[in-house]
Amino acid sequence: MLILNNDEIQSVLQMKDCIQAMEAAFGDLSTGAGVNRPRSHTYVPLESGPEEDRFYMFKSMDGALPRFGMHGLRISSDMLSERYFKGKRRREKLPAAPGGKYVGLLLLFSLNTLEPLAMMPDGYLQRTRVGATSAVAAKYLAKKEVRSAGLIGSGWQAGGQLLGLYEVFPHLAETRVYSINEQHKRSFVDEWSKKLSRDIRAVDTARLAVEEADVIALATNSQTAVLEGKWLKPGCHVNSVQGAELDDETMNRADLLVLRERNEPSFWVMGDKMPYEVSSQQSIRGGDINPSKIRLLGDIVSGKGAGRTDQKQITLFTGSGRGGSAGQGTQFVAVGAMVYKRAKESGIGREIPTEWFLQDFKP
Repeated sequence: MLILNNDEIQSVLQMKDCIQAMEAAFGDLSTGAGVNRPRSHTYVPLESGPEEDRFYMFKSMDGALPRFGMHGLRISSDMLSERYFKGKRRREKLPAAPGGKYVGLLLLFSLNTLEPLAMMPDGYLQRTRVGATSAVAAKYLAKKEVRSAGLIGSGWQAGGQLLGLYEVFPHLAETRVYSINEQHKRSFVDEWSKKLSRDIRAVDTARLAVEEADVIALATNSQTAVLEGKWLKPGCHVNSVQGAELDDETMNRADLLVLRERNEPSFWVMGDKMPYEVSSQQSIRGGDINPSKIRLLGDIVSGKGAGRTDQKQITLFTGSGRGGSAGQGTQFVAVGAMVYKRAKESGIGREIPTEWFLQDFKP
């Protein structure tokens, strides 16, 4: 079995390749050539303070894509902090593992021999997967001429959004960035302006970031809306990493609302103390939004569903609705299979005996 670390993954994982992998994953799921289990969360309340709630969360999702001959299981063992910052409720993952680190893993299994093929951390892979998924959505949903982008957020996921957008829109003239954290915003803009050699500039309000943008990316951990629908200009496209960022007017103004999947993630909580993500969970169901507006990204990629039909339409891509993002196991299979193949070709990583994980006893 192959063991990889984040540095090795980064050396072989390119955004353009991940975008192709995401198109394959969504297309196969749409045509019945793949299977996905919706994400599941288990919460255990931890000791909290007067201004902060903490929870242990175990998260898992899995899926299979026969084109790659693999099944993938993505798991994470997290400590979550929920608190208010400048009037906005935020959810943050804390590096509570030894050495101030995080725990998240992807396991790949062979569909034919059953054996585990690889184990790798999900950090860099996860950001690239999210950015690539948003890029696929923008590629299929944005209007023909995209010249400007707006980004709200300046954290880890925001960088992935920029990489994806500039991959599918190489002629972007400018990107305007807003973050509630002024220091993060300035350092983020400085870092990515140099990395991409592009016109990326900081602005003072969320409205200035998005009101004239052709494509908008939201990449925050806010549990309250960061975007107001009245700011959106006709013809723009909006990508949201997690639906709590969106207000009702944005949902209502969107002419087309595209989801990863209709199946909702599940939540299991010990006791009565509820994480905000669970207690405030809102989803798109019949009656909430005109069902004629809703599409699945996979159906648009595969050609089963129609995307934008007018250059003045406002289009919106979000996870499974108004709640938390709903990543898919099939997405991790696709990108993990690509990383595995490239790593084997490059001779990187560490091989450990697969025999350690096999047994004579019938489970």
